[in-house]
Amino acid sequence: MKKVLLSLLLIISVFSFSYQYTIYDLGTGHKLSLIENKPLIIYFSSPTCIYCKKFEDEVLSNESFQNILRASYIFVKINPNTQSTTFMGEKFTNNELFGAFGVRGTPTFVFWYKDKAITSIPGYMPLNDFKKALMYILRYLYENYQESFEIYLTREDFYLGPSEIIKVSHEDFNFVIENDKNIEYIEEIENEDDLDIYKTYLTNSTETAEKLKNLGVLKILVLEDK
Repeated sequence: MKKVLLSLLLIISVFSFSYQYTIYDLGTGHKLSLIENKPLIIYFSSPTCIYCKKFEDEVLSNESFQNILRASYIFVKINPNTQSTTFMGEKFTNNELFGAFGVRGTPTFVFWYKDKAITSIPGYMPLNDFKKALMYILRYLYENYQESFEIYLTREDFYLGPSEIIKVSHEDFNFVIENDKNIEYIEEIENEDDLDIYKTYLTNSTETAEKLKNLGVLKILVLEDK
């Protein structure tokens, strides 16, 4: 009976984690963040962590929170285990990543951009505060915003970063298609109403890329013509 209950709890745990665009390998997530020019959120979690479940149930499951992530971040979840990855040219197990990032408890959220850490959030943060934190970091990265987070919390703001057309190689083009579920390839725009501005779009056409940008899509990858 105990084994049956444990199995049910594990199944519930798996299905309660509702962000389908999560990456589970840090090396893969970091490469995607470089190609798409997005900051990386490294979410250190644990299966027994009560506040991790609270974050996933009350914050990560929220559609508006997910839209900010889809549009502007790459989200990686790290559980303590022996899974291996290569990050910044070094090999790590997930267990070793906890030590490398100085994680002492879960949940911990490390914000990383290109080759360095921006900041970290240890512990649980309520939905509205976390949404503001995501936008505050984007303001800092793209506009060198200097006011404190406490001041920013009092301001009405919605910011997802600048719209951007990025030229990519065939190798990077294929890597994104294989590893990012928030991707859609498009040759031309048939119906503007069908566009999802929170997706990253791939195209071969610079004309289509410009149209997507004008329609509010934030990240557009264009295959280099070689």
